[in-house]
Amino acid sequence: MSRAGKALAGALKSAVPSLIALGLGLAAGSVLMIIFGLNPISIFEEIFTGALGTKFGQSYVLSYLGSYVLLALAFLVPGKAGIWNVGGQGQATLGGIVVALIVVFVPLPPGIWAFVAILAACAVGALWASVSGILEAYRNASAIVTTIMLNFVASAFATFLLLLAIIPKVPVAAIYDRVDISAAATLPTLPYFNASIMVIIAIIVAVATSMFLGRTTLGYRIRATGLGSTQAEAKGINPRTTKVIAMAIGGALAGLAGAGDILGVGRGCYLTACYQDGFVSGWFGGEGFAGIVVALMAVNNPIGSIFTGLFVSILATGMAAVFQNIYPVWAMQGIIVLLMSAPTLSKSILKLGRRKKWT
Repeated sequence: MSRAGKALAGALKSAVPSLIALGLGLAAGSVLMIIFGLNPISIFEEIFTGALGTKFGQSYVLSYLGSYVLLALAFLVPGKAGIWNVGGQGQATLGGIVVALIVVFVPLPPGIWAFVAILAACAVGALWASVSGILEAYRNASAIVTTIMLNFVASAFATFLLLLAIIPKVPVAAIYDRVDISAAATLPTLPYFNASIMVIIAIIVAVATSMFLGRTTLGYRIRATGLGSTQAEAKGINPRTTKVIAMAIGGALAGLAGAGDILGVGRGCYLTACYQDGFVSGWFGGEGFAGIVVALMAVNNPIGSIFTGLFVSILATGMAAVFQNIYPVWAMQGIIVLLMSAPTLSKSILKLGRRKKWT
């Protein structure tokens, strides 16, 4: 078998526990729906039809997919170093507001405008994430706590910049909490779909991240640090510096996700690219935490995050079709995440299957 074939076989084998957890979650969710007097088959049909049955739904799935994959990577790269980045939401928020500032205050030629804005968003996301990385690595402050707290700081700061710096510079006719992005800075759209090329960029980044973690010296240092500081130091690796670098990489990926949301069509303003306030509870809200779900469901596998991201994107898009019965669906999502983030049950089922010769 070729090297690529072995890698594919290994990836499929590692995905089996997640698939079992997904199946158990869907089964448990179906039972829950029946208890509520609902027909699970009808609910699933409505979700998938709403998400995949129209060009509108398909475009939203692709838009969500790009953001979810990048934010999953923003969580799993620091996670490989043993540090939890729960601040993807805030890092994406700052990435988005920086993009809006550049589009409003720094007019550039069409060919490089979006590129410069994306670089700035990645840089700001990296710096913001590095704060938590430094606090944990050098002051033993939990990154889980600091990143969550910084999410609220980022949201408030972004609203402050929007209302007091950006809105006064746009035409009077503009909506008070929204800034449309110039067509010269908008990312190209995919053929047929009303979604930007950010989904393709996200998939490429996921593949590159997998190669980076598995085949580079820095990737090895990140993985070694995740095994424990003592083991890392024994191999000549500085775990503190490595954790900060890993957080910076995660923040840059989150900033890229925020930039894609602002510069791409198919999100809050659908037909146009725009920055819209309301990150915590609005159209931008919650995707940082959805990225964590995607990463956990993929068992922190960059390639796997593409497929789990697609699944979560379909659920997120199809929710509108089952809005009246949304709470049982949310409960099902929670069960799936719980089972996938604690794969012991799935592995026990696999062991039992081997003993009984089911597999």
